[in-house]
Amino acid sequence: MLLVKRKIIKNLAVKCTLTALMAFPLGGCAADEDLNNQAPATISAEAATATAGESATIAETPAIEVPAQDPALVAQARDALMTALPAGVTLKFMPELSSVYAVSEIKSLWEDEKVQKQFEQQLAEMALAGIQPQFGQWAKLLTQPDITGMARDAILTDALLGYMHFVEGVKTNGNRWLYNNGAYKMAAPSVEAIAQWQQAVKDGNSEAFIQSLAPQNIFYSKMHDSLKPLVEDVQPWPQITLSKQSLRPGSSNKDVPALRDILARSGFIKGEGGNSHDATAEGGASSSKKKVSLVYSGELVDGVKRFQQMYGMEADGVIGDSTREALNMAPQTRAAILALNIQRLRLLPKDMSHGIFVNIPDYTLFYYVNNELVLESRVIVGSVKRKTPLMSSALNNVVVNPPWNVPVKLIREDLAPKAKRDVEYLKRGGYTVYSGWGKGATVVDPSTINWSAGGNYRLQQAPGRSNALGRFKFNMPNDDAIYLHDTPNHRLFDKNMRALSSGCIRVNKASELANILLNGVGWDDNKIQNTLKRGSTTYANIREEIPVQLYYMTSWVSNSGNPEYRTDIYGYDSAAQEGIKELPQVEKLLR
Repeated sequence: MLLVKRKIIKNLAVKCTLTALMAFPLGGCAADEDLNNQAPATISAEAATATAGESATIAETPAIEVPAQDPALVAQARDALMTALPAGVTLKFMPELSSVYAVSEIKSLWEDEKVQKQFEQQLAEMALAGIQPQFGQWAKLLTQPDITGMARDAILTDALLGYMHFVEGVKTNGNRWLYNNGAYKMAAPSVEAIAQWQQAVKDGNSEAFIQSLAPQNIFYSKMHDSLKPLVEDVQPWPQITLSKQSLRPGSSNKDVPALRDILARSGFIKGEGGNSHDATAEGGASSSKKKVSLVYSGELVDGVKRFQQMYGMEADGVIGDSTREALNMAPQTRAAILALNIQRLRLLPKDMSHGIFVNIPDYTLFYYVNNELVLESRVIVGSVKRKTPLMSSALNNVVVNPPWNVPVKLIREDLAPKAKRDVEYLKRGGYTVYSGWGKGATVVDPSTINWSAGGNYRLQQAPGRSNALGRFKFNMPNDDAIYLHDTPNHRLFDKNMRALSSGCIRVNKASELANILLNGVGWDDNKIQNTLKRGSTTYANIREEIPVQLYYMTSWVSNSGNPEYRTDIYGYDSAAQEGIKELPQVEKLLR
């Protein structure tokens, strides 16, 4: 494991808190039912289990002494490194490398080829993820056959220092580094971490040290193995013509040969694929070429249904815009997305066997108790304009018959315009308007308010079946006023694309979740039903806080070994487009 001094641990071993994501602070969340429908998809129970794990753990161990440096030896090492490098090649961390090689007496630090290969493969994943172009530069240098000997040794160590900095900082900075546009600022790792690496080399423990830098979870190895065939598929990828009209089972279309190739090369139907350009439709002029049917039926429909399942779509066999876009995605693009999500594994807690887990682009909640799945439910997450933030928290109470205190932003953007058009809107919806947010605020008749003039009004919707939060609310401490809740409008859960809320998580099986939690604190079914009938707001504290993880992964590998993909509803996968540029060298390093 990557070992550091105790004083460094305090800064680095941060409790995996995936707090507010990127630059979209939410002033609370709404339960509005009419926001734009922006996204597709759904994660299986097996995938929730498979994501257990955590990136390189920073262990608390006795401090390792940082070797004293002789300036003359450091200068000598620097000169030797510069002499060994080909013209035009520079090292990013020359001062640190000069010190490292001064300690090793300018001897190789990478004599074990197995260790080299292990590190190169992790470096390839970083380059393909596209989060920092420097990793691509190192990958490019390491695949040049003329860079050998000490030059190659120094470039490997240079890349290792950049990678160690990433591993050290990703727990604290992962939300910015892995869910943002543009590269993060790279720096050298701590001197203590460098000393750990030097000690590992000295003790012959380089292999264990390099292995500890990879994401430490059961999901990683399957995702790593799935990268190779995707990267190696370098042949041009067939494309299905974009059209407003869906391709339905039984219909004929000129894109069917391309569809057959895509399904065959993706492993969803039998056949080698790649031959659509040599085929002609039945009855075509060329009898020398293989004739194929243009009818979309049989095994093609079955293959498309399996493909749709891989993307979390409704497996109806109908090729609409979302399915067509996914089919047109080349293997190299899928590889880059998979590589980016490999790095996101580092942000997940090590133990996902107990707690509530929501993968935002998958629109699914899983509740595990002692490694047993006790509840799986569809959820609705924040819209593109009002994103659900990533976070780690813990459920601390259940509110039965909750009132809804409408956030200021939603009063201004949603309810005030409706009240302006219809003076009875707020009364019909069960809203009470208060003159302000303080304790001394008085009730105001909404029909007397000039909503165009604004004002610091507070709106509260009374508990009941029409309440936007439904009958149950599940609180968890966080800075963004995000919580889980019920909803009176369950028809929206039938939609495949469920990025519809103002940030909070609407739970389809909220009643079942509430029953499980309330039973755990001594409420029987009669007490739950009687409390609901009374209609009064009642809080039930949870005896043992239940971990809640809201995370964002658009690709993983299921227990069956099949890659899974979800639509990037918030546009966080843009870094993968940069990673695709590094495919030639990545393919060589992954061999």
